[in-house]
Amino acid sequence: MNSVSGIHELVKRFAPILHFHPKEGEFCCFPSDAEEIYASYHENWDFFTEDRSPKELLPSTPCYYEFWEAEKLTQIRYWFWYRYNDFQGAPLSLGKHVGDWENVEIRLYGSKKLNDAIWVLSNHHEARLASLSKTLQGFIREDAILDDEQINVWSALGTHANYPSPKSKPRCYVRFFCDKIADRGPVWNTQENLMLLSQTNFNSFEGRWGDKKAPRGPANEYNNRWRNAPNYDPI
Repeated sequence: MNSVSGIHELVKRFAPILHFHPKEGEFCCFPSDAEEIYASYHENWDFFTEDRSPKELLPSTPCYYEFWEAEKLTQIRYWFWYRYNDFQGAPLSLGKHVGDWENVEIRLYGSKKLNDAIWVLSNHHEARLASLSKTLQGFIREDAILDDEQINVWSALGTHANYPSPKSKPRCYVRFFCDKIADRGPVWNTQENLMLLSQTNFNSFEGRWGDKKAPRGPANEYNNRWRNAPNYDPI
């Protein structure tokens, strides 16, 4: 696929639909514009402090994406930026930090048929895998819930970890402090405002988005092409 318009159409076809917890706005924050934050704070991140906004899902919020294509594998990674991360109820400020980058990746093999596609969803320091039939070594497959070719993804309250279903087994720390995922919250169709990552003002920034606990952004080697899962063949 050589044309920019052709790539964008493919990216739009598979753009994820995010479901937020009904209490997300009350507790923490929805995705926002990373370019705005970068422009305001990249010269001195010390000024970027706890910011639990926006409190509602804004239709103009950008969804950033990057794209790789080879003979047997096409990858699209969709990125979402949050100004704050918090793990509700966790002790000792566990999970509290400024900035939060999350992503949903689709891997399309061969003919790009949905039955062969695999979605890898960022989930804390690991990832969850969803598909219609395939999996990758080392992952437990969950069913992909689709609207046509768009996967539905559930964002955990405050931590924004991604899950393939509101009934997915949540990530827990010491068994008692678990992610909260639920239906009936705001829904974001990311295909409405897609932006190519390489065309943003932060496309080459490799540092942390805040203090030493803040996340590394998409351009950092930590978030390289195989961050979510190694280059395995599907099973």
